[in-house]
Amino acid sequence: MSQASHTSEIKSPTFSTTPTWLNRARIISAVAYILILIGYLIFIIVCIARYPSCERAPSTPWWFNSVFLRLSTRTLTFNDIQQKLNDYQSNFSLQALWLSPVMRLSAESNPLAWNDIEMNLGGESALMNLINKSHENDLRIIVDYPLNHLSIQSSKYLANNDSYFVWNDQGNLSNWVTVDNPQKSAWTYNNRKNSFYLHQFDRNSDAIDVNYRNNRVFNDVINSLSSWDTKYLFDGFNIQGISYAYEDYEYQNEDVNGSSRTRHLDEDYLLLARIRSEINQNKLLLLDSVDSLSTSNDQLLTRYYGDENKSLGGVQIASINDFILTDAHSNNVTGIFLRYSQSIFFQRNQPLIWSSLSSNSQLNEAFFAACLFHVGVVAIDLERQGQQFTNDQLSRLKQISTFVRTLDVFRAGRLQQNILSDSKLLTIERARRGSRHHMIIINLSDTVREDKIELKEGNTNAVEVLLTNLANPGVKYETNALLDMTEPIRLEPYEYIILRWSPSIDGLGIIF
Repeated sequence: MSQASHTSEIKSPTFSTTPTWLNRARIISAVAYILILIGYLIFIIVCIARYPSCERAPSTPWWFNSVFLRLSTRTLTFNDIQQKLNDYQSNFSLQALWLSPVMRLSAESNPLAWNDIEMNLGGESALMNLINKSHENDLRIIVDYPLNHLSIQSSKYLANNDSYFVWNDQGNLSNWVTVDNPQKSAWTYNNRKNSFYLHQFDRNSDAIDVNYRNNRVFNDVINSLSSWDTKYLFDGFNIQGISYAYEDYEYQNEDVNGSSRTRHLDEDYLLLARIRSEINQNKLLLLDSVDSLSTSNDQLLTRYYGDENKSLGGVQIASINDFILTDAHSNNVTGIFLRYSQSIFFQRNQPLIWSSLSSNSQLNEAFFAACLFHVGVVAIDLERQGQQFTNDQLSRLKQISTFVRTLDVFRAGRLQQNILSDSKLLTIERARRGSRHHMIIINLSDTVREDKIELKEGNTNAVEVLLTNLANPGVKYETNALLDMTEPIRLEPYEYIILRWSPSIDGLGIIF
């Protein structure tokens, strides 16, 4: 029996081969993916580190941190002012001209009528030319509008229009005194009427308060303001006497421990609200100075500015007597800024008008330099301060005005004020993530002061001198010099120095 032989055929295993080009493509893709991830990571790190400087500060209104040049006397005509516009802008770097009343006034500066323009100033045509020329130069015009009283030489008074004014027919004279002469009664006897009329402002016995409880008076003032607003295109009004418009109906005596009988009545606020409704919301209203504003006086702040919901609308700015520089020989001018830091204005970042009654140019320069580091409007009176400043002083104030209006750290930065306990040097710092820190150090006393300044944030090893008014700065304090902050800073009376330094790159801390 034969056995068939079977031959088994052994096959070699087969391997699938990948094309070379595909392997290369995979490698390239992997490398590209890794590079993209690395690039993306670098991009994220750079964005985080630089994000603060990329973030733009919100836009600010035209009046923010601005300089108003106040022409408080009527010595210049409209044409005179127009011819000096370029000089004013060049010297003061101002944003607005603040004019005294352009209506007809008596010799004692009380209104004769609310609607008529004083022809001695140039008349309607010259006023319109001034306003138009100012607007062409990107300069605003603010004008005083006194509404508390008229002159006893006005046609209303001479026509025996008695209901137009405040009379006390009852004869129960209160203890009210005039604002500008606290030793003088606010009541004056009139023989013809056999009664007393009210004049809260003395003005050489030429003023008489109008009666806002008479609807005709109320409407006359509202219509007049509305006409000035629409016809002459002013950019704002200083509403003089708004807080004195109404008085206690029963003429009760003033009580030093109670609320005022002649000022800041509820009706004053209602009048302001009515005026605000007539004036374009984009236009500025400047209001009477407040005698004193405590940290708890929310009601008064609401009357002037509206509540937190901005129910009053528009923009109102007041002057606070506590924050007006009144005397060059004040024992502690720094106290003005101390009271400000404790006020509700500072807490709410509410703007106010910074002004001075002093004619000491050195003190005024230091004072206005400090004010520009805060929030609000600096009002420089041409007669009192403007003509006393030297060219160097004007140049420095112009530089400060320029960078506080343009740099984000001032338009949207944090503000920290400090009064050093030993030297009483005033320091005001502006800081914002991604922006350079800026600090002004001022000696507002009349003696030499010296102290060490501690900087807590930023790259404090490279602090640069930006600007100073030191009479002899030397190499140490010259512009752009790097300052060793471990050494004390010595300042003569009314000297200041402005420093700047780079921020810390704190964005990297988020990653590492």
